[in-house]
Amino acid sequence: MTDSLDITPFCSPLSSSVNLPGSKSITNRALVIAALCESGNIPILLKGALFSRDTYIMIEALKNLGFEISENAEKSSIKIKGLGGSIPSKSTSINVGNAGTAARFLTALLALQKHGIYELDGDSQMRNRPMRGILNALEQLEAARFEFKDKPYHFPFTMHSLGINAARAKVNAQASSQILSALLLVLPASGKNLELECPNVRTAYVALTEAVKTSFQKECAADYTNKCISPFYIRGEGYQNPINNIFQIEPDLSSASYFFALTLLHGGSLMLPGIPEKPVQGDQVFANLLQSHGLKINKKDTGWLIERSKDVTISGGKVAHDFNLFSDTFLTYAAIAPLINECTIINGIAHTRLQETDRMKAMAKELRKLGQTIIEEADSLQIISNPKALIEMAQIARTKGELLSIETYEDHRFAMSFGILGTYDLLKDGRPWLKIKNPNCCSKTFPNFFKTLSILNSAS
Repeated sequence: MTDSLDITPFCSPLSSSVNLPGSKSITNRALVIAALCESGNIPILLKGALFSRDTYIMIEALKNLGFEISENAEKSSIKIKGLGGSIPSKSTSINVGNAGTAARFLTALLALQKHGIYELDGDSQMRNRPMRGILNALEQLEAARFEFKDKPYHFPFTMHSLGINAARAKVNAQASSQILSALLLVLPASGKNLELECPNVRTAYVALTEAVKTSFQKECAADYTNKCISPFYIRGEGYQNPINNIFQIEPDLSSASYFFALTLLHGGSLMLPGIPEKPVQGDQVFANLLQSHGLKINKKDTGWLIERSKDVTISGGKVAHDFNLFSDTFLTYAAIAPLINECTIINGIAHTRLQETDRMKAMAKELRKLGQTIIEEADSLQIISNPKALIEMAQIARTKGELLSIETYEDHRFAMSFGILGTYDLLKDGRPWLKIKNPNCCSKTFPNFFKTLSILNSAS
């Protein structure tokens, strides 16, 4: 594994295209639903799938449970045969690494099995991430008993699955909307009509869950967003194969955020093929936010064309934005904030303290290392930009034969966000001034991210 990576600045406007990886959120949702389909032994083809650490964890876990899956990473495709809610293996061990979707979705899936015994664990970071909401809900549904090996309601634990035996549950998904999404994905295959009360959940990823479900439901909802209001009613009608047994996965818009930011910084144009005119992912809002800085978005049939002309000024004064519904992209914005605003207030992100790392605390620490003044509160970060200090610190590092260095905390979004900052030609000489530690943590969602940046730089 590479210990660190020097980021080479871009010295010319963009004029290229990027094939984005598939959405992790959609890929892992589609894998679970496809496994639950009443497929009649006809495999479902997932096209445009993401192949990354998190999706491999999900694929291997499903194989371990006895599902028949074949994958082709070169073609970004996965074939899986659904078993109508049945789980072949009644006893196995599963390690979810630090994959939140796998942790919550698989736990809910296992609850369908009557008389199952499963050993579940994750890595050291996953052992500290919130699981209480999903486990409490399954207890209320009389679907499982848990034996905890360390901290109650955290990994590792033994799960005694019982099938769904009660009709109602109150779900606390404030720590992560994945907790509710896990139940909404799995419970239609239970054969029971159920009711979930879940107030105060962030709806963007719940809407995404419902949108993915529509392609596999016997009766498709005309407007899936109307289903994102508590209480949530679940009809136990199961799932069926999508039209022509094919489901197309959108390109990942969280990953797209880095290239929106890249185009904003350097100008020119960048084509992002495959993004539909109306994607189901909530992170599309980030592109709209950057339009206030002069980014232009032309939504074509073949994808999105992102542009920023050289005569457009991207810098602003004091701005405030609520990132609650698209919080994966707050790091992208925070990392480039010293270059584009005098003062940036990012609100609605308290829940990100419980993700791969305490993202608010870590972002504040890294920006302070770059000479920026940060005010960290419970639910917001205020970034008071100091470009002069950033330049001076980069120059001082250079005189020592060093580069400014960014910790990534085993968090892919830190590596990619600050990777974009490093492409800015801060010292006006085209030479690296910033390096990223442990760049390979990007394998969680975008294994070829830095290779893609390098190719773009060569083409610009």
